[in-house]
Amino acid sequence: MTDHASTNDPGAAPAVLERLLTQFETGAANRLAHWLGAGDGWRNFILSMETAGYRPALLALGAVGLFLLAFAATALIGRWIVGRGRRGWLAQGLIWLGSGALVMLVSMILATLSVADPRLRDALQNCAGTAVLAAMICMPLGGGRRSIFRPWRRDLAWAVAVAAGGLAVLAWLRIWGAADALRDLFATFAVSLPFTALVATAYIRHRRPIAIALSLGARRGSLRRRLAAAWPWAVVALIVFSFVFLQATLTFGTPTRGGPLLASLLLVLAAPHLDAAIHRLGRRAALVQGREFAGALWGTFRIAVAAWILAILAILWLLPVLDVLGISHGTVALKAVEVFVLVLIVAFFWNWLSILATRIRPTAAADPHMPPVARTRLGTVGPLLIFLAKISLLTLGVLTSLVMVGINVWPLITGLSIFGLAIGLGSQTLVKDVVAGLFFLIDDAFRPGEYIETSGAKGAVEKMSLRSVSLRHPRGAVATIPYGQIGKIQNFSREWVIEKLVFRVALDTDVDLIRKLFKKVGQEVAADPDLSINLIEPFKSQGIAAIEEGTLVIRGKFKARAGRQFMIRKAILSKVMRTLQDNGIKLVPKPLQMPGAPA
Repeated sequence: MTDHASTNDPGAAPAVLERLLTQFETGAANRLAHWLGAGDGWRNFILSMETAGYRPALLALGAVGLFLLAFAATALIGRWIVGRGRRGWLAQGLIWLGSGALVMLVSMILATLSVADPRLRDALQNCAGTAVLAAMICMPLGGGRRSIFRPWRRDLAWAVAVAAGGLAVLAWLRIWGAADALRDLFATFAVSLPFTALVATAYIRHRRPIAIALSLGARRGSLRRRLAAAWPWAVVALIVFSFVFLQATLTFGTPTRGGPLLASLLLVLAAPHLDAAIHRLGRRAALVQGREFAGALWGTFRIAVAAWILAILAILWLLPVLDVLGISHGTVALKAVEVFVLVLIVAFFWNWLSILATRIRPTAAADPHMPPVARTRLGTVGPLLIFLAKISLLTLGVLTSLVMVGINVWPLITGLSIFGLAIGLGSQTLVKDVVAGLFFLIDDAFRPGEYIETSGAKGAVEKMSLRSVSLRHPRGAVATIPYGQIGKIQNFSREWVIEKLVFRVALDTDVDLIRKLFKKVGQEVAADPDLSINLIEPFKSQGIAAIEEGTLVIRGKFKARAGRQFMIRKAILSKVMRTLQDNGIKLVPKPLQMPGAPA
């Protein structure tokens, strides 16, 4: 009853807040008092080394020398690797990781053989290892001297160098038994605060190149472009929040685990940049004909890296929750591995289908206002088949993952089957449209970009779905027609067309002269390289087609590639008009039939 009353008491929340404020004030006062008394801790630290028979100044000089030596050795090896030929980014990274591990191993072996005191040996090994890691982070591979990312990397290098040096000093303080107040003071003002300020400054100063690197060429206004632009500010907020959270836990006297927090922070900061680098490598492989398998593997590796990062974060922070809930770690790990393997398989086939879709995607038309043109039947049917394959793959993957985690999916499958049967029985028009579209695709009646005319509309095929086709009229209007209502189709974009032109001249005109002039015009058009490429048969006269109201109807024709006849038609009309005028032949208008006049 007391607990229930205190929970509903309106004054309970202010009391809790007041208690927290009081606890925070007390903790802050205690930390400040400890910081002010850190001088005694420093003298005790120096005294402990002197008692062990060491001179602190010489030890500090030796530690700094070892740090700089290991840092310089790793950096020089990295520069040598970068300068050796045109190795790929991945090969350089692997060689550099091996070189850094070798330098670290040699440093630790030398420290073990040359120093007998275990405390000094641990301090030297920690110093060498920190220096190697700092050098490998501070001097990343890739990017030339003119790279837009070089200043940002330089600023981050300073932050990492400061943090690495501070961590090395903290290790010495811990190994030689320094007081907690001294370590707290040094960690706050020599490691955490400078690292936070330098990283936040680096991301704010170079937010534009960071946004460019993470956008991956996305169009302006897209979601990825917005997320890439907001990422530097999100990093600054995350860094500042981590610093404030760490200091708050220390002030309240409940310090959090610094190692997992730092590892989580580094993983979150590096994840988008690592993802962008892997995406570029995969896209470079996918653009090469015949490397579809490699492109799909790179895309799958990208998913695997993201999954591993999430797994590490889960291990760092969710294992204590599982302990509280009483769930076995082995069971969760086994299920997670099974689902992870399934996700990789689905991701590989998904990426492979996406690369195949780019291979058979319709090519861009010569006119930028016209839709892309599919040159083969596969270019028409392929996108629809790949879409259906992706939907089937995703559905099968989701159902399989549910079975793996122990969820019964048969009621769901039965419900979907009944739902699909109800749709099929109640939507006969939809079924008719889908079946008619299937036969249109099998007959290869039309493709994206082709100009067709149906019983109800005409225009260029702009979009094809499972149920309907969208036609773009030359004036811009778009008509969407279900396949079941198309009926007869006339396709004006297949192989070739014969264009016929009609001219009216006076009754006494020399027809033989017109035939020669038309032939001359046809030769001139055929000699034009811009027009002849689409001309199959030259323009020529067909003689007298009819005699109407005292005028001669002269007809000419030419044969051209489908969809390319319009420029040829313009050129022929212009040349015919000019040629006839130069030879004294005048075109006459079509006689008008007056209303009420006898036919």
